[in-house]
Amino acid sequence: MRVPILILVTLALASCTLKPVETVYHEEKDVTRFTAKAFKTTTRNKGIVLVARRECPGKVICTDDEIKLTVKHADRFSFLKGKDLVLATDRGSINLNERDYSNTYSLRSKAKDGTSGVLTEQFLIWLSESEFLKAAHAEQATLNIGDYAFKLSSEERVPWQIMMDKERLLEIMDEEQKREYGQYQHENKEKKQLDLRNKRLVSEAAESTWELVKDSKDPEEFRYFLEQFPNSPFAVPAKLKLKQLERDKN
Repeated sequence: MRVPILILVTLALASCTLKPVETVYHEEKDVTRFTAKAFKTTTRNKGIVLVARRECPGKVICTDDEIKLTVKHADRFSFLKGKDLVLATDRGSINLNERDYSNTYSLRSKAKDGTSGVLTEQFLIWLSESEFLKAAHAEQATLNIGDYAFKLSSEERVPWQIMMDKERLLEIMDEEQKREYGQYQHENKEKKQLDLRNKRLVSEAAESTWELVKDSKDPEEFRYFLEQFPNSPFAVPAKLKLKQLERDKN
C-alpha cells in the first residue's frame, strides 16, 4: 500500500507546483513565450479548453503586444466551425471573430461515448492587450460560442491577470529567471543590431566631421560639432580648440 500512496502524494505535490504562468525562452527564435495555465469549462454537455499566450522578442517582459487565445474542442463531431464568438463581460463585450480555424482527426482516440475517432478543433484568436486585460479582470465573463454560453470563473482567469502583470509574473519565476527578466533584461537581437548600426553611423559621422573642422579658425564650427556630437571621442579636443579660439579672439 505504501507505494501507491507515495505515488499519489508525488502527483499531488506536482500538481501543486504547476505554475499559473510558464515562462520559456526559445533561443532559436530569440523569443520568450508566457503561457497561462490552461483551463476547461463546460456547458450543455460541451467542453472547451482555453489557453492564453503572449510572445516577447528576446528575454524581456514586453507590453503592447497581441495575446493569442486558443479555444479547443474535442469530440466525435464538429462544434466550433462556423460559429460566432463573443466574450461578454461586465466591462463590455469583446468580439473574438478575428481568428484562424483548424482541426485534426484521430481514429486512435476515444470519444466521450467510447467510440473510436475524435475530431479536435481549434480557434486561434488574436486579442489586443487592452481587450485581454478587460477579459482578465472582469468580475464576470461568459464566452458565447453560437448559442452556447461558457462561464469563465474569476479563479480560472487569475493566471491571465498574472501574465499581464510584470511584478506578479516575476514573483512566480525561479531565481535565475527573476535575475534575467527583472534585473538584467536582454533586448531582442534585431534591436541590438539596429542600435549598434546607429552608433557606428554616428561615430563615422563624428569622425568625418571632425576631419573637416579640426583645423578651422572659426569657433562656430566647433560649437556646431559639439552640438551634433556631444558624446564623441573628439568632443574633448573640440572643447579645448573652442576655448583656445575664444581666448585668442579676446
